[in-house]
Amino acid sequence: MIDINEIGATAFVIAAIRAVESEKPRPLFNDPYAQWFSNDRARAVAQQLDEVFPPSTSMVRFRTRYFNRFIEQGIAEGARQVVLLGGGFDMRAHIHADAGADFFEVDQKAVLEFKRVILGRNGIEQPPSLFANYLEADVPGGLADLGLDPAAPTLMVWEGNTMYLPPESIMPFVNRLADAMTSFRIAFDYFAVDLQSRDFDTDEDRKRLEGVEKAMGASFPTGFADLSVFEEQAPFRVVEDGSFASLAEEFGLGEMVANYPEDWRETLKVYRYCVLERR
Repeated sequence: MIDINEIGATAFVIAAIRAVESEKPRPLFNDPYAQWFSNDRARAVAQQLDEVFPPSTSMVRFRTRYFNRFIEQGIAEGARQVVLLGGGFDMRAHIHADAGADFFEVDQKAVLEFKRVILGRNGIEQPPSLFANYLEADVPGGLADLGLDPAAPTLMVWEGNTMYLPPESIMPFVNRLADAMTSFRIAFDYFAVDLQSRDFDTDEDRKRLEGVEKAMGASFPTGFADLSVFEEQAPFRVVEDGSFASLAEEFGLGEMVANYPEDWRETLKVYRYCVLERR
């Protein structure tokens, strides 16, 4: 029996947020599988996040839509492999199953074993998966054993991860990827603030983020005030960078974000997306 207490609670919370997307007046995506991974506790935490800082769940919705687009556009441009890195209960391998790319997943053993059981109960197979802590494992080698071609154009989705990781672990990890894979793009979300020193513009910003951490039952030790570190300390170039709030107009929810109080809008500017391309 798999102990779901070993699984990061955030995976369930994100699933709970995604599960109710179809009920929104203007849905941004369709994830019919998310309900399989939602539960009462996760729904309660999602509600608490709305109470602490309502835009926090909106940004999960925006980022889901953004990373969907990253995959869709990347496949249209020739990528034939997609790696879901630390994706929890991400079901894009099934949502985009007919898009013409091979999907692979990398995550902790407890997460993927639990997910495999749930999928099996519903008659669906888990895609090729590397059961590992990706900060410690040989990810390119493990994926190659599962059939990934390290020389083929590849997309990596690194959603909802960087802010939870020890800051000193990130650059060695992405450099290991770059050493073994010659043609890939990696997209991730991040906080554009020095979380290592908790250097916020205002005390209200700090309190708000701490409220989100408390609701999630997690801490955010890492942020990137300057993305140039990926160009200076690793063989990448930044090919896309922006705030999720800036996508509101494009996604048809510009009025919703415009109606947020000014301090909320300012806070949202630090939650951003980035795409790195291997040079």
